[in-house]
Amino acid sequence: MFHYSLENASIDGMFNLILSWLFLLAIGQAFLMAASLLSVRQPEMRTANRLLSALLMVFAAIIGHNWLGLNHLYQQYPHSALAIVTLGLAVGPLQYLYLHAMLSDQPLGRRALLHFAPFAAATLAMMPFYLRSADEKLAWMHHWDGWPWYMTVAGLAKLAILLAYIRATFLLVRRVPAESDLVRDLRRLMRAWLVSAALSVVALAMAVLDVEAPLASDAMDGISLMVFVFATAITAMRLPLGYRPRALPPPAQPIKQRYASKQLPASDRDAFLARLANCMAQDQPYRNGELKLEDLAAQVAMTPHELSQLINENCGGNFADFLNRHRVDALKLALHDPEQASTSILDLSILAGFNSKSAMNRAFKKQTGMTPGEFREQAKTPA
Repeated sequence: MFHYSLENASIDGMFNLILSWLFLLAIGQAFLMAASLLSVRQPEMRTANRLLSALLMVFAAIIGHNWLGLNHLYQQYPHSALAIVTLGLAVGPLQYLYLHAMLSDQPLGRRALLHFAPFAAATLAMMPFYLRSADEKLAWMHHWDGWPWYMTVAGLAKLAILLAYIRATFLLVRRVPAESDLVRDLRRLMRAWLVSAALSVVALAMAVLDVEAPLASDAMDGISLMVFVFATAITAMRLPLGYRPRALPPPAQPIKQRYASKQLPASDRDAFLARLANCMAQDQPYRNGELKLEDLAAQVAMTPHELSQLINENCGGNFADFLNRHRVDALKLALHDPEQASTSILDLSILAGFNSKSAMNRAFKKQTGMTPGEFREQAKTPA
């Protein structure tokens, strides 16, 4: 029996040692990713990268706190007492605002700071405790006798806020068509975040109810956050998080289906044609290789049916032909530009909106009767 207890203690000690090193690895990974994100010099990515960096730092702080608990070091560092108790209120807002900044062209603005009002209020409420001396906090730890009722209520409120933000985040990501690699990876990351949240709920319940379990609540909470950190790292390795996908479409507005079963009136047709031509000339949406009929319709404030009818009846072809004509015209201008003479045809075709070399060659020859290479050589020949 004694031998059995020693063997169990040895196994538990080995497990805690491995878990302790995994916690430190996750903290280091979080710091590394945060530094990498902050070093990205894309102005349009600055807000999103700062939000994700802040989220990783929050998780690094919580994992560090759990590491102290796993190694029974709280009393050696009295100021660690309840040091991260309010940080959970910042997790949901940071996740939501990060994805909003990644997927939307709309700036967050100062109103986004209101998302952190619960975190700020809780931190201010905890300030009298945080300002206590180390001896006072140590005495408080010695008299700890389970979670008081008010901290249990605060924990449940924190959990409710987190779940509300997780739901809002899922709805946000679902609005974007899963056509880009990053959007697909962000959806996978959301599922990992959900697992992480579920484990955090279990850890909170264990701490509040003082449940005897093979894993301590500190270990369970740290594992839940490791899931997030390592899932984010895997996503970053699959596709750089500094890349920005196609923007989130604006919220759907109720559009009256006026022309679902009849022809466009001449007055509306002319106005729509002018609006479409202006959009193609100024915004150049055709350069987006993933542009869909629905996307362009939203940009010109038309229904997809109206836009399809307008193009088919007035632009000499279907939607694909319409886009390819603009892409070929853009490519022709680039091939004639002396400043882009050293740029490869494939790179220029991608900038023009073509997704593949074969599609580009086919459309270009159909419109010009020659290949892009022949067209470029012809441009070099003096008239």
